Amino acid sequence: LTRELLELPQAVAGLSQTVADLSQTVAGLSQTVEELSASHLRLENTLRQFMESTDARFNEVNRDLSVIKGRHVETDLQGKIYGILGVQRLMRAQVVRAGYPAVALPAFCDKMYKALENGIITDEQYRRVMDTDLIARARRRGFDERVYVAVEAAYQLDKDDVDRVERTAQTLAAVFPKAEIRAMVYGLETSGDVMFHAESKGIEALLGRS
Repeated sequence: LTRELLELPQAVAGLSQTVADLSQTVAGLSQTVEELSASHLRLENTLRQFMESTDARFNEVNRDLSVIKGRHVETDLQGKIYGILGVQRLMRAQVVRAGYPAVALPAFCDKMYKALENGIITDEQYRRVMDTDLIARARRRGFDERVYVAVEAAYQLDKDDVDRVERTAQTLAAVFPKAEIRAMVYGLETSGDVMFHAESKGIEALLGRS
């Protein structure tokens, strides 16, 4: 036999060992890849949970800020409502219902409750009036008829504020059919679309200063 043939078993054995080593290396790499994939998934989950938690905290802060801003505007409105009505020749004004600072004139609340009991207004209409940011009662100079003014207040006015105060005005008209009913929105910021929306419904939009 030639020398190459005599050395063939040894070469085959070496090749087998090399293949075995390579297989072991591949197996090790596969395990490493699996571990890296698992680690990557854990990292993704951790990052997702962190982002969800951060978004939740951010949204909570925004809600708190919105409440604070809204309270500021409502307080500002109560301080200015008499001047606002005075400019419009509405005298002897009195706040009969307000959310913050809270005002609830018993005679007005009793009138609304009796209207609910007698079926003049629905539960939803009653709640809308009671949720209105401010309702004032006044008289127009030179006339004896009462005027009720409903106002929705927000830091940034939107179309929903306009629609809500419109529903309040409609309910007040049903309860006080002989009175003049007016509706307004009051805020510090708004858009042209909201102003046009209010104007189209005959609702006055008032802007204060921040």
